[in-house]
Amino acid sequence: DTMSPAELVEDALRMHQRALDRHNIKLIKDFEPSIPPVEIEKHKVLQILVNLIQNAKQACDAAACPTPTIQIVLRQVRGMARITVIDNGNGIPPENMQRIFNHGFTTKKDGHGFGLHSSSLSAKSLGGSLTAESEGLGKGAQFSLEIPLKPFKLGPN
Repeated sequence: DTMSPAELVEDALRMHQRALDRHNIKLIKDFEPSIPPVEIEKHKVLQILVNLIQNAKQACDAAACPTPTIQIVLRQVRGMARITVIDNGNGIPPENMQRIFNHGFTTKKDGHGFGLHSSSLSAKSLGGSLTAESEGLGKGAQFSLEIPLKPFKLGPN
């Protein structure tokens, strides 16, 4: 499928719109205009984005912050579209930062620990990457998905 990265983000947000409204989560969109369309497996990107938005929403819920906010930033960086999901939720303690992408790692009572793991594998299979940053507990977190603007082909170029 060929789609603009902004459309992919909007699709993922639509899937979460009710939940975001219900939890009074403020959504800030900061999209760089004119990022070219990507030729990509749409369902894989959507799965990753839906997972990141879901995690951000849960982090905001867990932190019980007065103005829960999710910001989505879309930029073009080094031939990649970078989609960053930033929340002001409960943050990630430094000791967990290395482990959050591990299979089976979860801090949620009902979590199964393969959301971020499979998202990370999906990002790699698309020729991209998924990275996380957090300054620690109570400081929110940000996850950046980078996907190539050129079709990704396995094997020799």
